[in-house]
Amino acid sequence: MTDNILKRFLEGFKEEHFIRVGSKRHNLFIGKDDEGRYCYEYRGFFSPVKIVGSKPLVVNQYKTDDNVFILRFSLDYNDLIGCFSAFCEDLTTSVDDISDENIVYKTLATRYQAWKKLFKPDRIGMSEPEIQGLIGELLFMRDYAIPHWGIDKALDSWTGPEKTHKDFSYKDEWFEVKTITTGKDTVRISSIEQLDSNVDGTLFIYSLEKMSPSFNGVKLNDLITELLTTFSMAQKDALLNKLVLFGFDFNIAYDNYVYAITDKSAFSVSKNFPRLERDKVPMPISKVLYDIIITELTPYKIQIDSVWN
Repeated sequence: MTDNILKRFLEGFKEEHFIRVGSKRHNLFIGKDDEGRYCYEYRGFFSPVKIVGSKPLVVNQYKTDDNVFILRFSLDYNDLIGCFSAFCEDLTTSVDDISDENIVYKTLATRYQAWKKLFKPDRIGMSEPEIQGLIGELLFMRDYAIPHWGIDKALDSWTGPEKTHKDFSYKDEWFEVKTITTGKDTVRISSIEQLDSNVDGTLFIYSLEKMSPSFNGVKLNDLITELLTTFSMAQKDALLNKLVLFGFDFNIAYDNYVYAITDKSAFSVSKNFPRLERDKVPMPISKVLYDIIITELTPYKIQIDSVWN
């Protein structure tokens, strides 16, 4: 859905030209303001309150001669058009079932506050390994955690963004998710604690092959948007808060990183699994990073279908 708004923006607008988006019951529009900035606005009869804009996102409120109020969000940093498009899509879907214009206005203001922290023009973009790592964790959430535990518990179980030792943990289960480039024969473990536990866990490994930007594959922005379209507002906020910890900001440059999933494997991290354990590592050693040869994990491999079902 975000692609639709993004494509409409990139197709071009003249200044002060707008088109309607969303349900016809609401006066929601996208276009360009009189300064040539991409913008989103709501027109209706509501009681406005003060809303403070962010550095790249200007917030203005107007009253027309016929007493119609306008709430307008204008993008002051075009490199964030991808993030802005996703923001506009969320605003539109969040008010789709609301009829009261004051409640529509308040909902739009609340959604803005939830998204505000993702509009950071001076933020350093994610590196490709970080993009791949986040894709792997989101694929696991979409394909395993949500179907098995539901959205709320899946979000609660996902602690990778908080830099905990395990990416997902729920009840007596834990999962570490790794993403490697297709053809690589090792997987990197970045701490002793990642695979160390008195409880058996599971190591998931996704293999991704980088493709051309025109390939119909996995893109980080699209994957996140896909999840957001199925979430409630509270669930969207929980996901956005976790994404901020990753340094994610819907950068349009991330669309150049497109991948095909060439393999996904699961391994039981149980007794005798080749790993380092804290009680077997001298205490003066505080940090360890090591690689495991994937072909040596064959005795611990689990059939994906048996894990997924």
